[in-house]
Amino acid sequence: MAIGKSSRLLILFLLAACSGYAQPLNFDQRLVDSLERILPKAANDTDKVNNLIDLSRMYLGTGDGRSLSYAGMADTISQQLKYDRGRVMSLAQIAFYHAGRADWPKSFIVVDELWPLAEKAYPQQLPFLCSIMYMNYAFKDELNTARAWGFKSLNDPAFPNLPDESKWPTYMQLAIGYATQDILDSADYYASFLKTYINKKLNPPGMLENSCRVLGLIARKKKNYEEALGYYRIDMGNATGAAQVYEELKQTDSAIYYAKIGLENAKRMNFPLDVITNSEILARLYQESNPKLAYNYLRIRSAAKDTLYNSNRAKEMEERSLSKQKEQFQKETQVANFRNRIIQVALFALVAVFLISTLLFLRSNKIKQTANRKLEKAYGDLKATQAQLIQSEKMASLGELTAGIAHEIQNPLNFVNNFSEVNRDLVHELKIEIARGNTAAAEAIAEDIIQNEDKINQHGKRADAIVKGMLQHSRTSSGQKEPTDINALCDEYLKLAYHGLRAKDKSFNAIIKTDFDSNIGKINVVPQEIGRVMLNLINNAFYAVNEKAKQQVASYEPRVVVSTKKNGDKVEIVVEDNGNGIPQKILDKIFQPFFTTKPTGQGTGLGLSLAYDIVKAHGGAIKVETKEARPPARAGTDGDDPVGRGKGTEFIIQLPISSNIP
Repeated sequence: MAIGKSSRLLILFLLAACSGYAQPLNFDQRLVDSLERILPKAANDTDKVNNLIDLSRMYLGTGDGRSLSYAGMADTISQQLKYDRGRVMSLAQIAFYHAGRADWPKSFIVVDELWPLAEKAYPQQLPFLCSIMYMNYAFKDELNTARAWGFKSLNDPAFPNLPDESKWPTYMQLAIGYATQDILDSADYYASFLKTYINKKLNPPGMLENSCRVLGLIARKKKNYEEALGYYRIDMGNATGAAQVYEELKQTDSAIYYAKIGLENAKRMNFPLDVITNSEILARLYQESNPKLAYNYLRIRSAAKDTLYNSNRAKEMEERSLSKQKEQFQKETQVANFRNRIIQVALFALVAVFLISTLLFLRSNKIKQTANRKLEKAYGDLKATQAQLIQSEKMASLGELTAGIAHEIQNPLNFVNNFSEVNRDLVHELKIEIARGNTAAAEAIAEDIIQNEDKINQHGKRADAIVKGMLQHSRTSSGQKEPTDINALCDEYLKLAYHGLRAKDKSFNAIIKTDFDSNIGKINVVPQEIGRVMLNLINNAFYAVNEKAKQQVASYEPRVVVSTKKNGDKVEIVVEDNGNGIPQKILDKIFQPFFTTKPTGQGTGLGLSLAYDIVKAHGGAIKVETKEARPPARAGTDGDDPVGRGKGTEFIIQLPISSNIP
């Protein structure tokens, strides 16, 4: 069951009083004015970082964009100071800000960057990050995944040591998640913790009110309307909840009264989801008595919904375009693969001819020199052909990356479309106000148009940057080594591969982890080539765990881990999965060209072969360690691995560290 829009907004309110980590603070105008006066003159130190974070938290509950601005300033200064704890708090504020406004793509990106830093520098923050992920998946209507993050928070090692006021947001999320799905026994269980905390009179900002929201929702689900209204009277800001109760009681006047209050609050606080809920209520209630007014509320609902979600028409056009591009690219790839195979066979034959010629005329120095020159030319041709094969394989992978790129570029393009439509309406209103001679209103509308154009420009540049990144991936490598941050390179291709697979298969989920050695520094490599190696290995790992997940093995959780470490004079990169492993009988064939275990059309067999050649060309080595999963034991037998878990596969890349960049 999809989570209801009003309940999704409630999740934001539940976190709004979170204490002990990146929580909002009560807005104190005098304190805000004082901090904003001293900040421009203050030195860039940890105190300034903490003050910026406090300002961000206070503005968070007001709907003011300065919350995001101050958190960004805190993160910038924290990076300059190498103040990791400050970075964790500021990035958590940024992720929380985006999550609260249902902008889960941005929130996901920030959490991806933040999680490993929090594990290292501030693990007490991890339960809060789990709560943010709960919000993101709840807003996406993926409630089961959201609940999994709620339990991850509950089971985090830091959770038992948190104070009670820092635990109750997790209990709130689990309670409201079960209540939304009408699993009321479980909702009551987690809500009992809220009642305990209320009795203890804990006092983080907004705890009593937000607890009453949850309890009121559960009571309404049970149709205990008087009890629900009792909770909502304690939480005076929850006009939406009261409107829902009165609508179910068919008390139209009261429902309209509270829905209008809820709508005004939602507009003031810039909460589109609450705008949608209250405008839907008002449209239903006015449908018979005032159809024109009902239509106006439906327009408000439609505008708010378009702000958050893509229109079906835009989705359809995008999917059709993507399908045509993939179909065309697959045809071109098949032709290129066939041509490259012919070139490779011909090249092998040419090399054999030159080797035989060299042996036959070895006695003659003159002929030997001629043979050597021919051999050098053949070697050059071989390297050129190898470069073509690498480029061909890279272009073949571009089809797989298209879904990931589309996922990334979708958000800025939607903003461009939405703000363009808004500006069209504003220009019409501007003409009306000019015709009326209302200069003040016309100037205000013109200012709105300018601001919207700035946003269109900003998101257009974001889309341009994504496209340039895609072109950079498809560009033929110059073969020149350059100082490269291996950790950043691995992290980039891990995210790209995961989002690409998620875009193609929404049902796919996997635990992805990183463990990067921060002491490695930069080393001289060809980044496009090493990136190609990482993409091949990571895609293979996701393929392996996805295939095993399809077997529906009990208690199996797909997991892919990418790690780096400095080992003497080498850097080791490890890509690990817990899939079915590689059978021993084919282990010595996996690096051979055109060898693949994937079904026809799903792999060229060049990925690992080219990865092997690229790593060798860098003076490194690549090896594999694997343990094939055993089949489940038959009923009535004593099997030591009854569910066939196995240990999966590890690909280990070793690169020389002698050319480290200081």
